[in-house]
Amino acid sequence: MERCFVCGKEDTLTDGRCRECYLKESFQFSIPGKIKAPYCKSCNSYYTNRWKTLEDKSSFINEILKNNVSSNRDIEFVTEFSKTKEEIQAKVDLTEEGNISKIKLTIRPFQEDPSFDMEASTEIHLSGEQCQRCSRFYGGYYEAILQIRNDEKKIELDRANEILEIIDDLSDKLISKDRMAFIARVEELKEGIDIYMGSLSAARKIANELIKRFSGSTGEAHKLMGLDRDSGKKIYRTTVTVRLKNLTQRYAYYRSHLYLLDIAGDNFKLTSLEDESQLSIKGKEFEKELKKESIRVIDKDLLEVIDLSVTEITPERYQMMKLSGDYESFYIPKEEVHLIRELKTGDNVKGAIIDNKIIIIEQESII
Repeated sequence: MERCFVCGKEDTLTDGRCRECYLKESFQFSIPGKIKAPYCKSCNSYYTNRWKTLEDKSSFINEILKNNVSSNRDIEFVTEFSKTKEEIQAKVDLTEEGNISKIKLTIRPFQEDPSFDMEASTEIHLSGEQCQRCSRFYGGYYEAILQIRNDEKKIELDRANEILEIIDDLSDKLISKDRMAFIARVEELKEGIDIYMGSLSAARKIANELIKRFSGSTGEAHKLMGLDRDSGKKIYRTTVTVRLKNLTQRYAYYRSHLYLLDIAGDNFKLTSLEDESQLSIKGKEFEKELKKESIRVIDKDLLEVIDLSVTEITPERYQMMKLSGDYESFYIPKEEVHLIRELKTGDNVKGAIIDNKIIIIEQESII
C-alpha cells in the first residue's frame, strides 16, 4: 500500500490521501436544516429556480435536494446504495407530516466501505402559492388568438371537431416545455374558430403544424394593449391567422393504390378506395414519403374520375367501356382490380385516372 502524503498512513489512497484525510480536506457537504418549496395545488407544480410540474414525489424531493445541497463533489440521491455507481451517493429516507417532508440523508463517500458514512437531515416545507401560469389561466389571460379559417366556406362541424382535437393534443404536448401553452377559451364562429392561447410561441407552433397537415397559409396582426406596470415595456396582443386550403376531401396515391386521406391524432389515416383496407402512417414518416415523392396528395377537385361498365369477363381480365366521351373499350388484368366484391358483366364502377393508369374504385368511395 501507498502512504498518505498528509499523515503518512498506509491505506488505499484517494487523490494521494488516506480516506480520513481525504474527507477532512477534500470532501465538503452541507444542506440547510429547513427548505421552503413554493407549491401550486392548482397545477401540481413546485418552484425552485422556475415553476415545474410535479411528476412524482421522489423526483420532486431529489430536485429540491440537488438545488439546495452544497458540495464540492457530484452527489447522486438514491433510495438504496449501489456499488455499480461511480458518483458519491446519498441515501434518502423520507417521512411526511402534512406539508412537511422530513429527510434523513446518509452520505457514502466510498461505495465499498460504509464505515465512512456521514449523516445530515433537513425538512422540506411546502408553501401553498399560486404559480404565475395558474394566476393568468384563471384570470382569463391570453397572449395570442389563433384564428382558424377556411378559404372556401365555413368549417363543417366534423372537421372543426377534428381540428380542435388536434390543437388540444398539440397544446398538451407543448405545455411540458412551455407552461403558458394553455388554451384559455375557444370560440366557434360562423367564419371559423378562435382559440385564445396563453403563449404566442405555442400558437405559432400549432399554426405551423396545421399548415403541414392541411396545407394553407398563416399571417399575423399585432395590437398594442398598453404598458407593463413593472417593466414599462409595451404589451402587444397577436392574432395568428391560419387559412386552411384543403378542408374538403383529399386523396393519396401510394404504392400504385388510391386512398382517402384523413387525420387521426398524430397519424395520417389512409382508407383504400378499392378494398376499404386502412393504413396508418405517423406524421413524420408521411412527411418523409412526401419529400421522396413516394406519396402524392391529390385534392378532390383535381382527381379525374370516369364512369365505367364491365362488358366482358375472361379468366385473366376484365373488358370495360367508358360511359361517356368516346365510349372507348379497354382491358384490365384481374390482379390489378382490388375490389371486395367480384365484378360481373353489366356492373358499373368508377375509375380514377392517375399517370395514364386507371384504378378501379367503388361507386360510393367518391363523395
